[in-house]
Amino acid sequence: MAFFDDLGRKLTSVSQSAVQKTKDVADIAKINAEISELERTVNNLYYQIGKLYVAKHAADYESDFAGMIGSVIESERKIAECRQKIQDIKGVIRCEKCGADIPAGAAFCSFCGAPTPKSAASVNTQNLEKCASCGAMIPQGMRFCTACGKPMLRDAVSPVQEAPADGQESAPTMDQTSAAEESTAKICPACGAANEADCAFCTECGHKL
Repeated sequence: MAFFDDLGRKLTSVSQSAVQKTKDVADIAKINAEISELERTVNNLYYQIGKLYVAKHAADYESDFAGMIGSVIESERKIAECRQKIQDIKGVIRCEKCGADIPAGAAFCSFCGAPTPKSAASVNTQNLEKCASCGAMIPQGMRFCTACGKPMLRDAVSPVQEAPADGQESAPTMDQTSAAEESTAKICPACGAANEADCAFCTECGHKL
């Protein structure tokens, strides 16, 4: 009997030890999760502190920060250049009031109605052409507008249409296609300019549509 009593005590001890180890593992995992969350908070605070310091001392920082702040300024300059290249390719400018992308050369934002800055008139439009459907300036030679997706309509002499075979309908002409597309455009009651269907303000005169 003594043998079985000792075996029982050993099994109980082992069981209790396993339960305690399981509890310890769970507690450690919980504490590690808390540490990770606090580290994320600290790292975010470091980021906010650094960003605030650069914003306040971009021109009078200590020499110890020269390399890092110089890299930040240079990277931000390159980011701005890349964003400008994207806008040039798309033929748009960014509205300073609401941040929407609007066709280059538009006098007013089609989303908020704010007038575009005078500097917008100096946008380089070389090698760009205006989409007859939405007014966006896009690279020359494109078959479809990169802003609205509609076919580019150019002043070109249309080839002579062959007479359709008996029982066949002729394909719609470019003029018919243009008329169908213009029917979906929003015509400004003030100046008569064609705007995209989702425009809230005329891009030519700023009149509310």
